Amino acid sequence: MFGRLFAGRSGGEDRFQPRMPAVDLLPDIDVLFAQARAAAAGDLELPTGRSGRNVVVVTPGRMLMFLPCPSPGSMPAAQVASIEKMVPPTVKRNIAAIAYTELEALNANAGKAIPFLGFLYGFAYIGHAVWVFEGHDSALAAGCREADVLIVDGGMAPFLPAGWQATVRSAMRHPEIYLHDRASYALRPVARS
Repeated sequence: MFGRLFAGRSGGEDRFQPRMPAVDLLPDIDVLFAQARAAAAGDLELPTGRSGRNVVVVTPGRMLMFLPCPSPGSMPAAQVASIEKMVPPTVKRNIAAIAYTELEALNANAGKAIPFLGFLYGFAYIGHAVWVFEGHDSALAAGCREADVLIVDGGMAPFLPAGWQATVRSAMRHPEIYLHDRASYALRPVARS
């Protein structure tokens, strides 16, 4: 526990360097991710003072963190149109993301910790359910269960367990997997291996 609490306390830019964080192991991780999916879909009562659409982050300590989306009608039409081309809103989709979710980094600058957070906000803004987690082996299948789309931070990909693609494909409803390239800021489809 102390290792997780004090790991990565170097501050500065190092806090945003992707790595697999130490996680709390839960006996039934599926229950936590069912709550995360429900919260992301707007089917779970939000904490006091929270309203609207949220990107839901499952932290390494296995708490749910709510990152609020822009208010309805507040995003520029051109941005909304761009997001709608990526994942059209006509059919509501479940979008999971694997990214660096260390709490210290998220609290310092969530956009630096999750470089494609703008995409995720956009997807949630247009009505999709969006949740994020770190991709730890103990949570990989549970975190991708019922997802239609998975976006993986390219910085986290080297830390995923061997065979991760097969694990997530078997858990997802409609396996559509993309890798986010940090250098080009592009999403690239991941071919079946």
